[in-house]
Amino acid sequence: MSLVKKLAKKFNTKAQTSANGVHGPAELPWWSPERWAHLWNGQPQVSAASAATANTMLPVLIEVFAAFSKLDGNIEEEEVESSLGYLRYDYPEAIYADMRRLYFEALQEPQDLTQRAKELSHKLSQEQKILLGVQLYLLISRAQQNQRQMVEFYLFMTNLGIAAQAIDIVYQLNAGDKPPEEGFSTKGGQPLDTLRIGATKNCDVLLRSLSDDCSVVAFRFQNLVLLKNTGSISILVRSRRQPPGEFSRLYPGERVVLEDVTLDYNDLITYFNSKKTLSGTQIYLTLTENGSAEIAPQRTRGTNLRLSFGLGVTVEALRTTKATLNGVVLSSGTVVEASIEDSIIAHGEVEIALRDLRVRAQEFGGQFRLEGSRNTYLVSNKPELLDEGDILLSEDTDGEILLRIECNYAQKTGVLEVLRSSRPLYIGLIPVRDRITLNDGDTITLGEGQYLRCHFADRIIEEERNTVRQIEVRELSHRFDGRDTAQDGVSFIARRGEMICVMGPSGCGKSTLLRILGGQLKPKGGEVLMNGLALYDNLHNLTPYIAYIPQEDAFDPLLKVQENLDFSVAVRCPHLKTEERRKRVDAKLAELGLADLRDRLAGTPQQKFLSGGERKRLNAGLDMIGISDVYLFDEPTSGLSSKDSEHVLEIIRSLARNKIVITSIHQPSSRLLQMFDKALLLDKGGKLAYFGTPQGMIEYFWRVYHTETGQVGDADAQPPDKLTPDFVFDVLETPLRDISGDIIHERSADGHLVAARRFPPNFWRDSYQRHLIMESMAKQKAAPGSTSLIARPKRDESQSASRMRSTPKPPKHTFREESILFFTLLKRAFLSKLRNRTNLLTTLLEAPLLAYLISSVLKYSEEENYTFATAFHIPTYLFMSLVVAMFLGLTNSADEIIRDRHTLSRERNHNLRTFYYLCGKIISLSTFALAQCVIYLLIGNWVLEIRDMFLIHLWWMFLTSLTGVCLGLFISSIVSDNRTAVNAIPLLLIPQIILGGALIKYEEMNKNLDLVYSVGKWLKKSGNDEENASKLKVPFICQFMPLRWSYEGMVISQSKLNPLTRNQDFLDERIQSLLPPSGADMSDRQRHELELTKQSLAVVSGLYAENPREISKRLGSIRDAVLSGRIEPPMLDSMLQQNDGVSAEEIYVNRKVLDLVTKAEMEREDYRRKTSPNVFFGTRKTYSGTKYNTLWINSIVILFSLSLIIAAVELSL
Repeated sequence: MSLVKKLAKKFNTKAQTSANGVHGPAELPWWSPERWAHLWNGQPQVSAASAATANTMLPVLIEVFAAFSKLDGNIEEEEVESSLGYLRYDYPEAIYADMRRLYFEALQEPQDLTQRAKELSHKLSQEQKILLGVQLYLLISRAQQNQRQMVEFYLFMTNLGIAAQAIDIVYQLNAGDKPPEEGFSTKGGQPLDTLRIGATKNCDVLLRSLSDDCSVVAFRFQNLVLLKNTGSISILVRSRRQPPGEFSRLYPGERVVLEDVTLDYNDLITYFNSKKTLSGTQIYLTLTENGSAEIAPQRTRGTNLRLSFGLGVTVEALRTTKATLNGVVLSSGTVVEASIEDSIIAHGEVEIALRDLRVRAQEFGGQFRLEGSRNTYLVSNKPELLDEGDILLSEDTDGEILLRIECNYAQKTGVLEVLRSSRPLYIGLIPVRDRITLNDGDTITLGEGQYLRCHFADRIIEEERNTVRQIEVRELSHRFDGRDTAQDGVSFIARRGEMICVMGPSGCGKSTLLRILGGQLKPKGGEVLMNGLALYDNLHNLTPYIAYIPQEDAFDPLLKVQENLDFSVAVRCPHLKTEERRKRVDAKLAELGLADLRDRLAGTPQQKFLSGGERKRLNAGLDMIGISDVYLFDEPTSGLSSKDSEHVLEIIRSLARNKIVITSIHQPSSRLLQMFDKALLLDKGGKLAYFGTPQGMIEYFWRVYHTETGQVGDADAQPPDKLTPDFVFDVLETPLRDISGDIIHERSADGHLVAARRFPPNFWRDSYQRHLIMESMAKQKAAPGSTSLIARPKRDESQSASRMRSTPKPPKHTFREESILFFTLLKRAFLSKLRNRTNLLTTLLEAPLLAYLISSVLKYSEEENYTFATAFHIPTYLFMSLVVAMFLGLTNSADEIIRDRHTLSRERNHNLRTFYYLCGKIISLSTFALAQCVIYLLIGNWVLEIRDMFLIHLWWMFLTSLTGVCLGLFISSIVSDNRTAVNAIPLLLIPQIILGGALIKYEEMNKNLDLVYSVGKWLKKSGNDEENASKLKVPFICQFMPLRWSYEGMVISQSKLNPLTRNQDFLDERIQSLLPPSGADMSDRQRHELELTKQSLAVVSGLYAENPREISKRLGSIRDAVLSGRIEPPMLDSMLQQNDGVSAEEIYVNRKVLDLVTKAEMEREDYRRKTSPNVFFGTRKTYSGTKYNTLWINSIVILFSLSLIIAAVELSL
């Protein structure tokens, strides 16, 4: 057996979780030591990647690729790279280092391809087999093909079960450069979709700017895209040179460069779909008199042109327009077929690129016209499931959907049938499981922010997406404390697909601007519009589509890299199935370059588990899986090397095609700045100094500096080629010098001397505004250097315009999704607490140490031998136990929210339920508090010989600790740093110790603390009330001390609920129930039972036994016998005969506790008072003339206090 097979067998015996999409350790019982050991060490039993490797036939596939790589006897570097590239992309959950090791080992040993093909034939689907066949042929095509290689290929395909398809694949790939009529003509013979791109008329995609020597054929099967260079010159694929005749695979996010034309993966997918006539996006264009262009998804009054985008662009003039396209005047009725490279020339000078219009059209979603000759359509996001003319949804639709819509044009209705769906679908609020009738205007909810609207009367099905297409900032201004200006009249427009760099000196308001755009800080003036809607008027609806990534790390350092991403995607995408979330996490780990570090703890910067670049990539990646349309990155490259900064920005750049990305960078290098589409430069005081392309900014500042300083005489001089962004900052902060050349200094706002600037911030603001005015007068379409030539539309209050600006709906979650959110936050809280080993050890060691210290010091009796009955400090022990519980609760939770503050700020826009978060914290912290209380009582009660009161003491101690936890969370929610939180603990704890009723007795306390007493004394001027008032009454201010309620409850419980007193009270109640009403006779049986019960009471009160355990056993037997009616005199007599050993009273009744309660009861039942007062340690409390059990009252008061504290924490969050 090969080493690879041995490893695969070994993996299969260990890994059991990958098949059901669950990460981490296999399911073990909660009590299993191994489970807790894995949680403690932060390591799964078997890595998710290894489990996935074993269960997905990946080792066998590695052997197959290795075998084909060495068929010709030589192993080429390109073959190895291609094989590992395929596997890494198709299996992103696998650890690359493990995959590379398996591949290397497979190369060292001979492989049986026949056996491997038979194994795979039973494991792979038909589509997977074809995909494997294409990849294998591509692999052997890199080397010079020989007869043996082709024979082995066909033999392998035959054993795999797709011999006929293999012939079709080879023929189609080799005939790809021939005209369509010379290729396959039958549908069954074309397993691959083909797309010809070039400058000749027979090409599917016509690019006139290409030379005749440059052409390419693209092939698609599912998500696999291959490129064959069919020209006579080399092209660039994935930044690598591809000679004529060779193949390359193009992965998502990568580009192909054909001379001066660049196409990416998504461009090719769009063209493939258009060739199948599955998508036909169209928009309407209105040209105004001043040359600006307004676009809309529907025709409105005054619309000039209709543009339909497919393999090319069809432009139809709806009215005579002052515009031309390729020299053709666009008069009414004119239809022009154009290329995506062409531009519309309006008013003879304004150029509108069709490529920009296509990007804007894709933002609106698709609009599908229904043919009168056809009434049944399939709807899917998978093009391979559709035929010509069917409806293809947007490419970024989650999961898999396949629907059938039957249209009845006469009745303007339809029928929807769900054939396949990985998520719930709705018609309005009605879930769709099978079939449902559609009415005209009904909306099918497909997922987060995606809808299909059915217009059967107009024969249109329209896809709508709640996407943020544009952000417009108008005259934004903000001040802190009414003095420091953070933003001063900032205005700009950011459109979908743009990546904007916000730059400027320190303190110029970059972070403030991002916080305002992220809905985190409401500005004092101006407005932020998203799709024409005011952000702060629609905050709840718009913020789910905004991701704000602060500069500080917002991940949990106590969780592993993969766990941070797992929890992040669960919070942001609870609607996805577990398997889909897992796939997204695996893909994102590979994209971030963190796949090999998935099982490593994130750690703190000081621990250096991750490098600075890795931490920044992880921090940026947390928000990249979700429904956000706007990404705001605050200083994502701070503290990184230039190479790490480039890597981070490349990852962020991958978002910019479909999103709006705004990133703040203090002072970027030339290389970094050129990665952005636009630059927004802020000067001191938040003044806008420039907004446009990076190169335009450098040229602008050179011209202004050249004009102001007059250093060059030629007014038309061009800036040097090697100007960098540092030049802009040098000009911005040019110092002011006197006539002798010395720098002039001035005093700053904080009193420090700084160099005076030659060009103050107001100068650059005014200069830029003048520049914009001059540009407008020249009828330029946008800000200087802008890449978009489409101007902002005017406000339109028509019905169609209002529909375009409809408020995006925030995600609505089902019960399942809400439960996922809750359990995600709960699990994160538990894991974070468990992984903090130092804190955990301290937490668990505090309780036993304090218990032993307190109980040992307080173990004192007035008699020679210590007994519980004569123990002097039992009340003090009970009070100190509660103080310890409060202290432990406070210290465990005082820093919890502070530590999570950046994470909370980041997740606030993404489904964050602060109540779920708070519940998760309380449950996890209370679990540890419960463990501490259990350990404390086991030790303390054992030392002081307190017996059979464990659960009752645990109740009061746990309630007190839980109160401390909630108070600690409240502190953590209102302070900003750990030091302040720690300093606040004594302010909460010491007053409770003083006013809790143990350290200072209430009868000995300053009575002026009692507000009710003081006011009454002042009003009545009489001493009668003072004489009649009970000295044991609790002062008013002490009623707000949680320790006062739990201490009273614990003392009364010790006095009244110990086994002896509880049995005595039970027998006394039994006797009272057996007594007949006055004047009634008793039967002999009743009289006998009454007598036995009285004897039982006497026996219990004077019960002796050899040891405490026997006492407890005898008390239980007497109670059971009385309840069952089986009490017999011989049993009682046998118990009365023993009068030595230990007594029940000696081990259960403490005299100090009894004295406290007895004194309170005497005060409460004083016959000289008209009403029974509510006194401290009284077993009954009177409210509104009704008496209540004190234990119930105190429990309810504490629970009510907990609810108030939790509500306060919730509000503060």
